[in-house]
Amino acid sequence: MEFDNKYHLGLYLLITAIAFLYAFVLYRKDSLLEEVSKTVKMVMAGFRFASTWLILFLLIGMIIENMQERKENPVVFIAQDNSESIVMTKDSSFYRTQYLDDIANLSEKLKEKYEVIEYSFSDVPQNNIAGTFDGKFTDITSLFTQIFDQYSNRNIGAIVLATDGIYNTGANPVYAVAQKSFIPVYTVGMGDTNLVRDVKMNLVNHNDIAFLGNEFPVEVVFSGIKANGETVQISILKDGKQIAREEYKFDSDFSQGKMLFMLKASGTGFQRYTAKISTIKDEFSIKNNELSFYIEVIDGRQKILIAHDAPHPDVAALRFVIDNNQNYQTEVKSIKEITQVNEYDLVIVHNYQKGSSILDEAVTKGIVPFLFINGTATDMRNLQALKIGFSGSGNSTEELGFAHNTAFKDILLSPKIIQMITSSPPLHSPFGGLSYSDALDVLAYQKIGNIQLDDPLIYFTFKEKSRIGVIMGEGIWRWRLYDQMRNNSTLNFEEFFSKLITYLAVKDNKDPFRINIENEYTESDEIIIGAELYNKSFELINEPEVIFTFSDEEGREFSPAFFRTADAYQLNIGKLKTGIYTWEAKTNFQERAYVKTGTFLVKEIKLEWMNTTADHRLLRNISENSGGKFYFPNQLEKLGDDLKADKNLATIVYQEKSFDDIIDFKWLFFLIFVLVSVEWFFRKYSGAY
Repeated sequence: MEFDNKYHLGLYLLITAIAFLYAFVLYRKDSLLEEVSKTVKMVMAGFRFASTWLILFLLIGMIIENMQERKENPVVFIAQDNSESIVMTKDSSFYRTQYLDDIANLSEKLKEKYEVIEYSFSDVPQNNIAGTFDGKFTDITSLFTQIFDQYSNRNIGAIVLATDGIYNTGANPVYAVAQKSFIPVYTVGMGDTNLVRDVKMNLVNHNDIAFLGNEFPVEVVFSGIKANGETVQISILKDGKQIAREEYKFDSDFSQGKMLFMLKASGTGFQRYTAKISTIKDEFSIKNNELSFYIEVIDGRQKILIAHDAPHPDVAALRFVIDNNQNYQTEVKSIKEITQVNEYDLVIVHNYQKGSSILDEAVTKGIVPFLFINGTATDMRNLQALKIGFSGSGNSTEELGFAHNTAFKDILLSPKIIQMITSSPPLHSPFGGLSYSDALDVLAYQKIGNIQLDDPLIYFTFKEKSRIGVIMGEGIWRWRLYDQMRNNSTLNFEEFFSKLITYLAVKDNKDPFRINIENEYTESDEIIIGAELYNKSFELINEPEVIFTFSDEEGREFSPAFFRTADAYQLNIGKLKTGIYTWEAKTNFQERAYVKTGTFLVKEIKLEWMNTTADHRLLRNISENSGGKFYFPNQLEKLGDDLKADKNLATIVYQEKSFDDIIDFKWLFFLIFVLVSVEWFFRKYSGAY
């Protein structure tokens, strides 16, 4: 301990002089102490000097510097792989019993000398050794990242990594270890490195959605190890019944095959299918011989009507775009043939002509969304009477180019699309005598040459709850040809009009009761469901109770309870087993009952089953590059002895400096109190008070 003296010596001489003069003047000519002996007065003056000096000394703000030693023992991490692949070997019973005792004994032995921190890891590291071996992924890099980030300022002595070296998520752990190469990693090689005789399903490629009654492709990828000459059956099952089957013969010990099946979509909602490969003699494991996959079968697509005054290349170009999207189906009719529009999700009108009262009424009342393409043959006088954002007859024509409005953010266009359309041939547009509403959402403005006009070329407005889109010009078929000429494809043209159609055809969700739930989860996902309830002012409320029930494929029903957030509802039902689940949510608000139903599926994860051959070469590489060693599971006792004898795992002694204000020492306060009190007593006793 030493004083941190930041003041000049003269300051201390000054406070000494002040205290001395104060005591000297006080006691030299005090008439009340004339009969007191000189010795007693000197004693009282001494007490006054001491108390005054201490008070002035404390007011200076003296600081005391302390030096302390702190010892930190090395930290040794024991990280145990808890994934399924560990027990997919002939030694699975050993790993579930004796090995867990051995790793616990290793931990206790190391605790005699070091600080030991235990981890289990598969996808997310946990602070214990679980020993359940049920993890669906293996991410070794995330383990190292968490240790290095969380304990960067600690005395890390070593890391014991017990795993089979098989990782299927995250980066190569060699690169993670290289960032902290001064920390030795001692690896324990679990699993079996021998190649085993096995056939397995590797992958199923399929569409997520199919339409009822349509055929959809399914490609299965499978492989065989030490299966040369074996003939297997590749089959597709639905509800346990075989619906397709082919044979395949392996022609080498390490071969992979592919097979394409065309299946017909039957039933609606999520449909479970299973791709399966038959077993062979002396096969190591049959758990990886099948893969389940799910297809959502939808009954019906969105229907789009293209209504025209006469055949035109624009109509063919639009039909090409729509027919290429599996979510839409197209009908083409002349305007005079329209008998009803309620069954359509979007009506595209090319060169409007008066002649269908049904179409006019649907536009006026906003029954369905519309897209108008106005060209040289459009009846502008009668169209403007429908009040779709412009007025006037447009009695002349002009060639107008495309100038993108960057302020319009509802449809995001890539730079390639904008560049393609901007440089495309101009559209033939009605021109002259037209005025436009100020309440339009403008996607593009008109352009003549290089001059941008204030009038819109493509804009959107609303009729009741339906959007109305207007393109002031015909000749979009030239844009498609220009895209083909410039880019050797029409992808930019297709994407542009697909975005327009999707924007117009999408239905705004104005339902006051909404359930936010995904269609698909995996068995490792925490399933979190949200609910929202709106009042007539479309404000979120959460006073009424929301009842949620769901059931599995076996008919078992569960009724977890929503809890209220600030203004909505939330429910966490945790992880579920694989399968298809049906759900129902209901509530009552303002004497009205709201009910929502649906389905969701939980997919199985089989990543750990795809590769069961241990990679000890990776583990040896990690150990050698970090200065550690490689051990087998039956060498844990030797590992413990080697770590305890390792002189590089040394205790670190830190010199820590701390500072204390001398005014914080309570004993000085009591000393001053005693000095003042004793002086007061002598003065009182001598009759000075």
